[in-house]
Amino acid sequence: MDTKHCAVDGWVDAIPAPGPRGTATFDLIVPVDLDAVEEDIHDTVVTCTSGDPRVVHELLNRIQPGDLLRATGTLVQPQAPGEPARLVVDALEVLDTALVPVYR
Repeated sequence: MDTKHCAVDGWVDAIPAPGPRGTATFDLIVPVDLDAVEEDIHDTVVTCTSGDPRVVHELLNRIQPGDLLRATGTLVQPQAPGEPARLVVDALEVLDTALVPVYR
């Protein structure tokens, strides 16, 4: 299994969901740099998960769809072709908040 430590900036797609054993999961929409590509390429969805209690608390209590985040952690490449990569988040920074709050 190939891993790489990195930071990813993107928008939260939906309300983060609680996962098993005190974890939380969410998807980040990472925009494509249109100046760097010549083809019609779509934004990338990065599936994220975290077991860090501080990150989980922030995700489940304060983060909402439309928030712009910087998620830092370990990018785990899929074991089988066609499966998505997953970012295991160990730090989270809110870069901008959504314009309209979502009530839970």
